[in-house]
Amino acid sequence: MGIDASVRPRVRLAGRRLVLGLATIAGLACGGGDTGGPRETGTIAPLSGDAQTATVGTTLQPYRVLVTDPQGQPRADAKVSWSLKSGGGVLAAGSSQTDASGIAEITSTLGTLAGAQAVQASIQGYSGSPVGFASTGTAGPPAGLTKLNGDNQTTSRAQAVLIPPTVLVTDAYGNGVGGVTIGWAVQAGGGSVGAPTSVSGPSGAAAIAWTLGATPGTNLLAATLPGDTTVTFAALGVAAFSVDGGGNNVSDRYTSDLWVADGYAYTGTWGFRGAFGNAVKIWQLDPGGAPVLTDSIITPGISTVSDLEVSPDGQWLVFTSEGGANRGIHAYELTSPGVAVSRAALGNTNGLHTGTLAVIGGTLYAFAAQDPPGCALKIYDLSAAASGTISVASSTTIPDNYCIHDTFVRDGYAFVFAWDEGLYIYDVGNGSHGGSPANPVEISKTGSPSNLKFGGETHNGWWFHNPVSGEQKYLFIGEEGPGAVGSSSSGDIHVVDVSDFAHPVEVASFRLAGAGTHNFWVDEPNQRLYAAYYNGGVVALDISGVLAGNLSNRIVAQVRPGGSGNTYVWGVMLYGGSLYASDMISGLWQLGLP
Repeated sequence: MGIDASVRPRVRLAGRRLVLGLATIAGLACGGGDTGGPRETGTIAPLSGDAQTATVGTTLQPYRVLVTDPQGQPRADAKVSWSLKSGGGVLAAGSSQTDASGIAEITSTLGTLAGAQAVQASIQGYSGSPVGFASTGTAGPPAGLTKLNGDNQTTSRAQAVLIPPTVLVTDAYGNGVGGVTIGWAVQAGGGSVGAPTSVSGPSGAAAIAWTLGATPGTNLLAATLPGDTTVTFAALGVAAFSVDGGGNNVSDRYTSDLWVADGYAYTGTWGFRGAFGNAVKIWQLDPGGAPVLTDSIITPGISTVSDLEVSPDGQWLVFTSEGGANRGIHAYELTSPGVAVSRAALGNTNGLHTGTLAVIGGTLYAFAAQDPPGCALKIYDLSAAASGTISVASSTTIPDNYCIHDTFVRDGYAFVFAWDEGLYIYDVGNGSHGGSPANPVEISKTGSPSNLKFGGETHNGWWFHNPVSGEQKYLFIGEEGPGAVGSSSSGDIHVVDVSDFAHPVEVASFRLAGAGTHNFWVDEPNQRLYAAYYNGGVVALDISGVLAGNLSNRIVAQVRPGGSGNTYVWGVMLYGGSLYASDMISGLWQLGLP
């Protein structure tokens, strides 16, 4: 029987479809085209080489792993991938094969940076993968010596420098080398070191205590590495204030601010020591002897007397407070010098950080810094304090960027030092811009751009009226950086030309290595600035003439009245030919001028 030609093509087409379908099924059965056979599984485990320690740049003993099949038998010819995860260095290869015992290994050379090196071994799909190895590279032999800290300091003659001279011992790759003995020897200026040698610690640093010679001038100290590598430190010894009396006279509280008037000193207290800082201490002064404590004002419901001042006529003692239910501003009438009678107080729910007194238009005002949230320059009218009333003349908002620390008021202008906001200048009664205490008019602010923040932590200031040149161009600004009470501080003095209030420009600065400034006082007739420098003590600067650039050569004298570890000076004030210093740790000091 013949086959119908019209049917034949359909049969052939169907046959081709059948063959293709079977091929597809066969392909699926074989793993989707994988010609390598069934996927292997097994276990990879560390065998040896972990936790090695060697000098940087050393080739280590091999890292080794054991590879087994699911039955726990060694698997030969398995490919193990190796990778360097951290620490630098070099692997001999990126992979290795297991031998008949199921062992694969790789060698690694440590990098030149001391520290940990991490290597991984892996086989995809294997239990235990990846396997980690950790080794440690240690520094090589000492090869270099550099100055790390403590060079070019200034301190009083015959006193120890604030920052111990410190060197760094390194190997050929710059890693710190510990356990190396460094020799120390005074080269010039006299003085002494704490010991003839010191040993570098784990980081490679070695330090020594250094006391300068008794004669003002340059002091030199040499540090020597075995093998005759030497570096030299320099320090300048300057004249010292004399310590005429006082000190170690306030142990129950931290001492804060200071004001001196009419033969008496008034000091505040801060935070919590043995008690809260709710006391104002009153001291009778004697030009030839130590201050004598005659009275204390205790204010319940506050924790810090943050600022205090006596009015220009000597009639009022005003202080601001923080912490507790009674924080705010407090006015005491001085019925006679050293005798304070409470007359008025006004609470502030935020607390007031500082308060500065100024007479404007015949009225006494306090310019206070309101704490966050809601930072503000609060101006208080004290004209009715005798009858028990303190009123708010105005409140000017300042952004909550760590708020205001201090305000300096002179000639009807208020210079507001607003921490991370920088400097604000207001007309508060001069009239040049129509301002008044009730309506302060902003002349300028310099918090932006950031390079106009004068260190970034604008803290306090003094507008200098130079009686010799007649100039009123320089504003001294104190920058207060991070610190720890009793031990450390930071921050510089910035000199700003304010000839044009609208465009203040920094022209000079002073830095004391190892310490930061707090409050200061200017002796304008003698053109000297006296600065409290916390753990750096008290510093005197010559501010005569043109001020420009680095003022490190302007230092006249320095003293740490309580000595090392017992000095943390908050504020200073010149009175009756002596300089008085309030020290947070050791109380009130009376210093003779250099």
